[in-house]
Amino acid sequence: MLRLVTILILAGMSGAFAQDYAIEAPSEAHIRQRIDVSWTAADETGNLIEIRPLEEGARRAAYSYVRSNPEGIEVPEAPGEYRLVFVHNGDVVASQALTVVMADAALTGPDTAGAGETIEISWNGPASRSDQITWAERDGAFIRGTAYAYVQGASEGTRALRAPADAGEYDVIYRSGDTILARHPVTVSSISASLTAPAQIHAGGLIEVSFEGPGNSGDRLTFADRDGEARNGIGSYTYVVNADDGRASLRVGETLGEYDVVYVSNGRVIGRSPITITAAEVAIDAPAETPARLPFRVSWTGAGNAGDMIRLVDATGSEFDYSYIDPEDPEIELVAPEATGPYTLVYRSRAGAELAREPISIIEAPQPPGQLIVTQNRAALGAGDAVEIILDASGSMLQRLDGERRIEIARSVLNELIGDTIPEGTGFALRVFGHREADSCRTDLEIPLAPLNASAAQATIAGVNAMNLARTPIADSIRAVPADLDGVPGERILIVLTDGEETCEGDPAAAIQSLRDLGWDIRVNIVGFAINDADLERTFESWAVAGNGEYFSALDADALSDAMTRAVASQFRVLDAGGYVVASGITGDEAMTLAPGDYRIVAGDRDVPATIVPDEVTTIALD
Repeated sequence: MLRLVTILILAGMSGAFAQDYAIEAPSEAHIRQRIDVSWTAADETGNLIEIRPLEEGARRAAYSYVRSNPEGIEVPEAPGEYRLVFVHNGDVVASQALTVVMADAALTGPDTAGAGETIEISWNGPASRSDQITWAERDGAFIRGTAYAYVQGASEGTRALRAPADAGEYDVIYRSGDTILARHPVTVSSISASLTAPAQIHAGGLIEVSFEGPGNSGDRLTFADRDGEARNGIGSYTYVVNADDGRASLRVGETLGEYDVVYVSNGRVIGRSPITITAAEVAIDAPAETPARLPFRVSWTGAGNAGDMIRLVDATGSEFDYSYIDPEDPEIELVAPEATGPYTLVYRSRAGAELAREPISIIEAPQPPGQLIVTQNRAALGAGDAVEIILDASGSMLQRLDGERRIEIARSVLNELIGDTIPEGTGFALRVFGHREADSCRTDLEIPLAPLNASAAQATIAGVNAMNLARTPIADSIRAVPADLDGVPGERILIVLTDGEETCEGDPAAAIQSLRDLGWDIRVNIVGFAINDADLERTFESWAVAGNGEYFSALDADALSDAMTRAVASQFRVLDAGGYVVASGITGDEAMTLAPGDYRIVAGDRDVPATIVPDEVTTIALD
């Protein structure tokens, strides 16, 4: 039991009687314990509480200005005998003895762990300020830079603690200041992983990696120099927590050479598989000539990757049209310029390398073209179809646009979309990131897949708000879609509404390719909101094309409403009299220019004839 002692000091006072000052506090405390000191004083200004060693002239060990009654003070870390004094205007006016003793603590946990493994450690201890559970050499000093966990003022509890990266004999310790109060011995064993990956891949290609490993927190798959350490610039990476049953996709860069696919745990490479990046080869197949202003199709063969594009340029290199390739589709669609003459089709890789060229001549059309508009009043979604929206609620969505926060505009547009455009009962899911934790890559399924109930969905959307400093995990959100939309029998439409780039170091293009690899009838539409970066918009466009979808740019509220409506619109193809696809689009798009003649407009199970007349606009309604 703690003893309370009150001692008065009668010397060194002027103006006030010494008996007007007194302190009352425990006479004994453990190291670094915070104790309360009650006091009385004739003058409540200029007062200070100090803990002093008994040696004459020794420097004070702790002090606290008197602001409340009782006033708290933390006792020294070194055990021993001290004086607790009350100082008024530089004079000691009250004092008592204070004995500081060693604190007690205890630890329990596993005796062994794998390198980098997270283990559970239980403790009881004094719970002084900043006390922590961490690692030390066996019977030695604590190790700086290893994992630690604060006890956070709790005298007992359990914390997760990550083991050191290197095998060896260690102690888990309870550390109070620089004093180790308790130890628990742990033997850390070495760990390893195995990888299976292609021995060779063309530049920019996507590989499938199979692996087995410890699965520790933060473990990742990436690339390294041959027999060297992992480094950036060779290719992408993914955390193993995002992998599917021991399989993951990685994309290589375009620097040729010999490298390794590696498994990295706690900063150490614990498994590797050699891979050689070779040059990508592609070829372009296009008509020798095509009429001005009209759409035409271009085929490509070879090692095409998401993010590659085919450009139509003139003799000076000026670009007139371009299209990103879809690795699943060997054709792209371009529109010829109005000016006739020689042009060139240029195949350019994701990193900007030119891989192929093909000349093409733009000639006068034999007769004036006409135009086609395809409309539909409401999204043609069947009972077996589903729409999932991934909503960016990261910190940037708190910025204002025309006086209104972006997230407020997005909520309003989503409410309009589910109330007026998506039919009630359509499969619907909503995933949101950025609204739960700051500085986090968390992504949450806020509305699980179910037939759309507009009022219930609107109520959920009303509760979504952006959080400052939250990050943008686009890839991780897309990787969650297979589970979100599992079991949908019809078409799946995924819409990613974002105002910024990926900031969680994921690879959205690889995540989209993984979706396509499932063989689903799916299209991934990207809606860029308030994006003023042309390069970022082109990146979004390449993602959308790789996802069999479209990119929509929205600079304000009205444009966002239009973009989201178009994102759920029907895709259609235009077939000529011979059944060849000459153009494609989505309902509600601007008019497309076509040569005069008879065509068929095919959208889902709809097949509607259309005749294009020179210099006239033909409108086809699919409703």
